[in-house]
Amino acid sequence: RSLYWMTSRDGLAWSEPQLLARVELGHYQIVQQTGRRVATAFNFHPAPLGLNARTNLYYLETTDMGRTWKTVDGRPALVPVTRPEHPALVHDYRSEGLLVYLKTLEFDRAGRPVILFLTSRGFEPGPKNDPRVWRIAHWTGDKWEIRELFTSDHNYDFGSLYIEDGGVWRIIAPTDPGPQPYCTGGEMAMWISRDEGKTWQRARSLTRYSSRNHTYARKPVNAQPDFYALWADGDAKKFSDSALYFTNREGAAVWRLPQRMTSEFAKPERVR
Repeated sequence: RSLYWMTSRDGLAWSEPQLLARVELGHYQIVQQTGRRVATAFNFHPAPLGLNARTNLYYLETTDMGRTWKTVDGRPALVPVTRPEHPALVHDYRSEGLLVYLKTLEFDRAGRPVILFLTSRGFEPGPKNDPRVWRIAHWTGDKWEIRELFTSDHNYDFGSLYIEDGGVWRIIAPTDPGPQPYCTGGEMAMWISRDEGKTWQRARSLTRYSSRNHTYARKPVNAQPDFYALWADGDAKKFSDSALYFTNREGAAVWRLPQRMTSEFAKPERVR
């Protein structure tokens, strides 16, 4: 899983892929854009376990469509990244024996990056690899501040971070245990911070008493207050139905999209 970038003027014709990173057995990455700036955070997969040993946290950005790349403090960065020790390194989790599961990348009101991720002691599910800790890495202008937020019970519990104009930071994620504990997903919750991620308060439980786990809460592009997060559910232990859900910014209600439609339009069903 090597990382590449391509450019296009019209979204139809694309340049040849150019290598951004290839360290040992590869990477996972997340990407965010603001104005002319494109930023990426990524981990790496050490040999011999590969993705089951994903670790470390890296950050790079470009403001000229990939002609040049920089570290978070503006220093030129040589790419491709080909070794674990690189100026793009945010934190060395390999030395701490922790795996890194990336969630989302956002920018604060000053344009500084904030990376949401989860760390775990192992790739296998179950309590032996607890605690699974949600964290943010926030660039303050002169250093990365990394903070622990809360825990959940699976590495693939996926949620999204929102940094809002009024100074509120919001996370929507399946941080509560679900009907299939220690499996992907759980019950959805909303968390709020009003001090740039230093402290967090649980604002709402978005789902309760579900028959299937919920996970992969995604932030729509240019999310509007009445359509703020979209996710799916499913039984993590067997084949099952799966539905799509969404909520508004305040988490005041949750709607389920229809699984079958007989016309061009259909109303979602309010389930909470």
